[in-house]
Amino acid sequence: MARTSIMQELFVRVAIFIVAAAPLLRVSEASKMCNGGRLTYYVQVEIGAPNLAAILPPINAPLSGSFGQATVFAFNVTDGKSATSKPLGFVRGFTVETNYISGADIRLVEVEFLEYDDGRCKGTLQYQGVVTSQDSQLAVVGGSGSFRGVRGNVVVTVVSSNGNFRTYFHDVTLLT
Repeated sequence: MARTSIMQELFVRVAIFIVAAAPLLRVSEASKMCNGGRLTYYVQVEIGAPNLAAILPPINAPLSGSFGQATVFAFNVTDGKSATSKPLGFVRGFTVETNYISGADIRLVEVEFLEYDDGRCKGTLQYQGVVTSQDSQLAVVGGSGSFRGVRGNVVVTVVSSNGNFRTYFHDVTLLT
């Protein structure tokens, strides 16, 4: 009888441990599924939509380009190219124009915050890097939720431009 009682107590302790650890296991599984993987989504942009901007004059007007114009932005993230496709979240952030040479291509330092939920992966990612008028690459500098502890990169490509509306494709590679 004593042996049965010890076995029952051991069984109860193991069951309590498993129940207590279950939330940690779910986070770990979600993190593994979303980290070390790839995300793709579209960002819907309306050019000229209300934003906050501050403009600093060029450092040396005859020689340097614009420097310091800052823009705060907020855009929707979708599953498909169409603005009416399934919403996955949003991006918020800011850019600061950093041109030095007058007449050169636009160069912006961008810091971006993505809140993402596709039903499988849910959390935030933070990006930063230089954005140009062509395709750009930004660094993934961290995340939360399913993306906790990630690093990686995102390649941003313009996929359509129609009047004041642009759609960008984000191809994100996540590393643990």
